Amino acid sequence: MPGRRFGVELSQDRVEVWVRGDGLVVQEPAVAARDRATGRLPAFGQQALRLAGDHDSGLEQVFPIGTFEIKDQPAAEQMLRQVITRVVGRLAFVRHELVLAVPAEFSTSSRRALLEVALASGARMAHLLDLPLALAFGAGLPVTSWEPLPVLFLLPDSAQAAIVCHHGLLATRAVEFPSTSGEDPGWSSPERADALSGMVKELLEEAPSAGLGRIRAAGFAVAGRGVALAEVAAALARTSTVSARVVADPEHCVVKGAEVALERIEAAGGRSLLYLR
Repeated sequence: MPGRRFGVELSQDRVEVWVRGDGLVVQEPAVAARDRATGRLPAFGQQALRLAGDHDSGLEQVFPIGTFEIKDQPAAEQMLRQVITRVVGRLAFVRHELVLAVPAEFSTSSRRALLEVALASGARMAHLLDLPLALAFGAGLPVTSWEPLPVLFLLPDSAQAAIVCHHGLLATRAVEFPSTSGEDPGWSSPERADALSGMVKELLEEAPSAGLGRIRAAGFAVAGRGVALAEVAAALARTSTVSARVVADPEHCVVKGAEVALERIEAAGGRSLLYLR
Protein backbone atom coordinates (compact mmCIF):
# COMPACT_ATOMS: atom_id res chain seq x y z
CA MET A 1 0.00 0.00 0.00
CA PRO A 2 1.62 3.30 -1.04
CA GLY A 3 2.10 5.97 1.61
CA ARG A 4 0.64 9.45 1.46
CA ARG A 5 2.73 12.30 0.09
CA PHE A 6 2.08 15.71 1.55
CA GLY A 7 3.35 19.15 2.45
CA VAL A 8 2.98 20.78 5.87
CA GLU A 9 3.07 24.49 6.63
CA LEU A 10 4.02 25.47 10.18
CA SER A 11 3.38 29.19 10.61
CA GLN A 12 2.79 31.55 13.48
CA ASP A 13 -0.97 31.53 12.94
CA ARG A 14 -1.85 28.22 11.29
CA VAL A 15 -0.93 24.64 10.50
CA GLU A 16 -1.95 23.36 7.07
CA VAL A 17 -1.46 20.08 5.21
CA TRP A 18 -1.76 19.58 1.45
CA VAL A 19 -1.94 15.94 0.32
CA ARG A 20 -1.16 14.95 -3.23
CA GLY A 21 -4.41 14.02 -4.94
CA ASP A 22 -6.60 15.22 -2.06
CA GLY A 23 -5.68 18.87 -1.65
CA LEU A 24 -6.06 20.71 1.65
CA VAL A 25 -6.89 18.19 4.39
CA VAL A 26 -5.80 20.03 7.56
CA GLN A 27 -6.32 23.72 8.32
CA GLU A 28 -6.01 24.46 12.03
CA PRO A 29 -4.91 27.34 14.27
CA ALA A 30 -1.31 26.83 15.41
CA VAL A 31 -2.28 26.38 19.04
CA ALA A 32 -2.05 23.50 21.49
CA ALA A 33 -3.85 22.84 24.78
CA ARG A 34 -1.57 21.99 27.71
CA ASP A 35 -2.59 20.49 31.05
CA ARG A 36 -1.27 22.85 33.72
CA ALA A 37 -0.80 20.02 36.21
CA THR A 38 0.84 17.33 34.08
CA GLY A 39 2.26 19.26 31.11
CA ARG A 40 0.47 16.91 28.68
CA LEU A 41 -0.78 18.32 25.36
CA PRO A 42 -4.01 16.47 24.56
CA ALA A 43 -5.18 18.54 21.60
CA PHE A 44 -4.28 21.15 18.99
CA GLY A 45 -6.11 23.53 16.69
CA GLN A 46 -9.81 24.26 17.09
CA GLN A 47 -10.18 21.45 19.63
CA ALA A 48 -7.46 23.04 21.77
CA LEU A 49 -9.22 26.41 21.64
CA ARG A 50 -12.49 24.80 22.76
CA LEU A 51 -10.93 22.75 25.57
CA ALA A 52 -8.70 25.52 26.90
CA GLY A 53 -11.59 27.98 26.68
CA ASP A 54 -13.29 26.08 29.51
CA HIS A 55 -11.85 27.65 32.68
CA ASP A 56 -12.58 24.47 34.65
CA SER A 57 -10.65 22.20 32.28
CA GLY A 58 -7.21 22.86 33.80
CA LEU A 59 -5.84 23.50 30.30
CA GLU A 60 -4.03 26.52 28.90
CA GLN A 61 -3.47 27.66 25.33
CA VAL A 62 0.05 27.46 23.92
CA PHE A 63 1.13 29.12 20.65
CA PRO A 64 4.44 27.36 19.97
CA ILE A 65 5.44 28.67 16.53
CA GLY A 66 7.09 32.08 16.17
CA THR A 67 8.54 33.93 13.21
CA PHE A 68 12.13 33.78 14.46
CA GLU A 69 12.09 30.66 16.64
CA ILE A 70 10.04 27.89 18.17
CA LYS A 71 8.65 29.48 21.31
CA ASP A 72 7.70 26.20 23.00
CA GLN A 73 9.55 23.22 21.56
CA PRO A 74 7.71 20.38 23.38
CA ALA A 75 4.39 21.87 22.29
CA ALA A 76 5.58 22.34 18.70
CA GLU A 77 6.83 18.76 18.50
CA GLN A 78 3.63 17.31 19.95
CA MET A 79 1.48 19.44 17.66
CA LEU A 80 3.41 18.16 14.64
CA ARG A 81 3.00 14.56 15.82
CA GLN A 82 -0.74 15.02 16.10
CA VAL A 83 -0.93 16.65 12.67
CA ILE A 84 0.95 13.80 10.99
CA THR A 85 -1.10 11.17 12.82
CA ARG A 86 -4.30 12.83 11.63
CA VAL A 87 -3.07 12.61 8.02
CA VAL A 88 -1.52 9.12 7.93
CA GLY A 89 -3.07 7.31 10.89
CA ARG A 90 -1.05 4.97 13.08
CA LEU A 91 -0.07 2.35 10.49
CA ALA A 92 3.71 2.25 10.74
CA PHE A 93 4.13 0.11 7.61
CA VAL A 94 2.54 2.76 5.38
CA ARG A 95 5.65 4.83 4.66
CA HIS A 96 4.65 8.40 3.95
CA GLU A 97 6.73 11.26 2.50
CA LEU A 98 6.51 14.89 3.51
CA VAL A 99 8.05 18.35 3.32
CA LEU A 100 7.80 20.80 6.23
CA ALA A 101 7.69 24.50 5.32
CA VAL A 102 9.03 26.55 8.25
CA PRO A 103 10.04 30.20 8.75
CA ALA A 104 13.40 30.96 7.16
CA GLU A 105 14.75 32.45 10.42
CA PHE A 106 14.45 29.19 12.37
CA SER A 107 17.70 27.94 13.92
CA THR A 108 19.36 24.64 13.05
CA SER A 109 18.34 23.15 16.40
CA SER A 110 14.68 24.06 15.86
CA ARG A 111 14.74 22.61 12.36
CA ARG A 112 16.44 19.41 13.46
CA ALA A 113 13.92 18.86 16.26
CA LEU A 114 11.00 19.11 13.83
CA LEU A 115 12.72 16.90 11.27
CA GLU A 116 13.33 14.22 13.91
CA VAL A 117 9.63 14.26 14.80
CA ALA A 118 8.72 13.81 11.13
CA LEU A 119 11.14 10.91 10.69
CA ALA A 120 10.03 9.26 13.94
CA SER A 121 6.47 9.22 12.59
CA GLY A 122 7.53 6.48 10.18
CA ALA A 123 8.22 8.73 7.20
CA ARG A 124 10.19 7.18 4.38
CA MET A 125 11.40 10.63 3.42
CA ALA A 126 11.14 14.00 5.21
CA HIS A 127 12.64 17.37 4.29
CA LEU A 128 12.58 20.93 5.53
CA LEU A 129 11.87 23.91 3.29
CA ASP A 130 12.18 27.63 4.01
CA LEU A 131 8.72 29.21 3.91
CA PRO A 132 9.61 31.87 1.29
CA LEU A 133 10.89 29.15 -1.03
CA ALA A 134 7.67 27.16 -0.51
CA LEU A 135 5.74 30.32 -1.40
CA ALA A 136 7.67 30.57 -4.66
CA PHE A 137 7.01 26.92 -5.51
CA GLY A 138 3.29 27.24 -4.72
CA ALA A 139 2.92 30.48 -6.67
CA GLY A 140 4.47 28.90 -9.76
CA LEU A 141 7.50 31.20 -9.83
CA PRO A 142 10.55 30.04 -11.83
CA VAL A 143 12.42 28.73 -8.78
CA THR A 144 15.08 26.96 -10.86
CA SER A 145 16.07 30.21 -12.58
CA TRP A 146 19.16 32.20 -11.64
CA GLU A 147 17.05 35.37 -11.82
CA PRO A 148 16.50 36.81 -8.29
CA LEU A 149 12.82 36.83 -7.28
CA PRO A 150 11.63 38.84 -4.23
CA VAL A 151 8.76 37.32 -2.21
CA LEU A 152 6.79 38.57 0.80
CA PHE A 153 4.59 36.59 3.22
CA LEU A 154 2.27 38.62 5.46
CA LEU A 155 0.26 37.71 8.54
CA PRO A 156 -1.53 40.17 10.85
CA ASP A 157 1.38 40.22 13.31
CA SER A 158 4.41 39.22 11.24
CA ALA A 159 6.07 39.47 7.84
CA GLN A 160 8.75 37.43 6.11
CA ALA A 161 10.59 38.58 2.99
CA ALA A 162 13.26 36.87 0.92
CA ILE A 163 14.98 36.85 -2.44
CA VAL A 164 14.67 33.46 -4.10
CA CYS A 165 17.25 32.30 -6.62
CA HIS A 166 17.96 28.84 -8.05
CA HIS A 167 16.33 26.70 -5.35
CA GLY A 168 17.75 28.86 -2.56
CA LEU A 169 17.54 32.18 -0.76
CA LEU A 170 19.97 35.02 -1.43
CA ALA A 171 18.70 37.07 1.51
CA THR A 172 15.97 36.91 4.15
CA ARG A 173 14.40 39.34 6.60
CA ALA A 174 11.47 39.12 9.03
CA VAL A 175 9.60 41.30 11.51
CA GLU A 176 7.14 40.32 14.24
CA PHE A 177 4.76 42.27 16.47
CA PRO A 178 3.17 41.08 19.72
CA SER A 179 -0.41 39.91 19.30
CA THR A 180 -2.91 42.43 20.62
CA SER A 181 -6.16 41.69 22.40
CA GLY A 182 -7.84 44.82 21.06
CA GLU A 183 -8.52 45.93 17.51
CA ASP A 184 -5.83 44.78 15.08
CA PRO A 185 -4.06 47.88 13.70
CA GLY A 186 -3.02 45.99 10.54
CA TRP A 187 -0.13 46.97 8.30
CA SER A 188 -1.67 50.38 7.59
CA SER A 189 -0.64 51.69 11.03
CA PRO A 190 2.42 53.99 10.90
CA GLU A 191 4.50 51.75 13.16
CA ARG A 192 3.92 48.60 11.13
CA ALA A 193 4.15 50.35 7.76
CA ASP A 194 7.54 51.77 8.77
CA ALA A 195 8.70 48.36 10.02
CA LEU A 196 7.67 46.72 6.75
CA SER A 197 9.41 49.38 4.66
CA GLY A 198 12.53 49.10 6.80
CA MET A 199 12.57 45.32 6.46
CA VAL A 200 12.29 45.53 2.68
CA LYS A 201 15.04 48.17 2.56
CA GLU A 202 17.39 45.92 4.58
CA LEU A 203 16.56 42.98 2.32
CA LEU A 204 17.46 44.94 -0.81
CA GLU A 205 20.67 46.18 0.81
CA GLU A 206 21.70 42.60 1.54
CA ALA A 207 21.03 41.46 -2.03
CA PRO A 208 23.90 41.47 -4.55
CA SER A 209 24.12 44.93 -6.07
CA ALA A 210 24.48 43.45 -9.56
CA GLY A 211 21.01 41.95 -9.29
CA LEU A 212 19.09 44.94 -7.91
CA GLY A 213 17.85 46.00 -11.33
CA ARG A 214 16.43 42.54 -12.00
CA ILE A 215 14.91 42.37 -8.52
CA ARG A 216 13.09 45.67 -9.09
CA ALA A 217 11.97 44.50 -12.53
CA ALA A 218 10.56 41.24 -11.12
CA GLY A 219 8.70 42.90 -8.25
CA PHE A 220 7.56 41.31 -5.00
CA ALA A 221 5.27 38.28 -5.15
CA VAL A 222 3.00 38.78 -2.11
CA ALA A 223 1.08 36.08 -0.22
CA GLY A 224 -0.42 35.70 3.24
CA ARG A 225 -3.73 35.73 5.09
CA GLY A 226 -5.67 37.87 7.51
CA VAL A 227 -4.32 40.97 5.77
CA ALA A 228 -5.56 43.28 3.01
CA LEU A 229 -2.79 42.06 0.72
CA ALA A 230 -3.61 44.23 -2.29
CA GLU A 231 -3.55 47.39 -0.16
CA VAL A 232 -0.24 46.47 1.44
CA ALA A 233 1.27 45.58 -1.95
CA ALA A 234 0.22 48.97 -3.36
CA ALA A 235 1.66 50.81 -0.34
CA LEU A 236 4.89 48.82 -0.58
CA ALA A 237 5.29 49.72 -4.25
CA ARG A 238 5.00 53.41 -3.33
CA THR A 239 7.53 53.32 -0.50
CA SER A 240 10.17 50.86 -1.71
CA THR A 241 10.53 51.60 -5.46
CA VAL A 242 9.86 47.89 -6.05
CA SER A 243 6.53 46.85 -7.54
CA ALA A 244 4.40 44.24 -5.78
CA ARG A 245 1.60 41.90 -6.83
CA VAL A 246 -0.56 39.38 -5.00
CA VAL A 247 -0.08 35.79 -6.18
CA ALA A 248 -2.85 33.32 -7.00
CA ASP A 249 -4.31 31.58 -3.92
CA PRO A 250 -2.17 33.63 -1.52
CA GLU A 251 -3.64 31.92 1.55
CA HIS A 252 -2.57 28.38 0.66
CA CYS A 253 0.33 28.77 -1.78
CA VAL A 254 2.91 27.98 0.93
CA VAL A 255 1.48 24.58 1.81
CA LYS A 256 0.88 23.85 -1.89
CA GLY A 257 4.51 24.73 -2.53
CA ALA A 258 5.70 22.29 0.12
CA GLU A 259 3.96 19.47 -1.73
CA VAL A 260 5.29 20.70 -5.09
CA ALA A 261 8.83 20.68 -3.65
CA LEU A 262 8.38 17.03 -2.70
CA GLU A 263 7.48 16.26 -6.30
CA ARG A 264 10.65 18.05 -7.46
CA ILE A 265 12.76 16.00 -5.05
CA GLU A 266 11.26 12.76 -6.34
CA ALA A 267 11.91 13.84 -9.93
CA ALA A 268 15.55 14.38 -8.98
CA GLY A 269 15.81 10.77 -7.82
CA GLY A 270 15.41 11.53 -4.12
CA ARG A 271 18.36 13.92 -3.96
CA SER A 272 17.46 16.73 -1.62
CA LEU A 273 17.56 20.33 -2.75
CA LEU A 274 16.82 21.31 0.85
CA TYR A 275 19.09 21.83 3.82
CA LEU A 276 19.51 22.38 7.53
CA ARG A 277 21.12 25.67 8.49
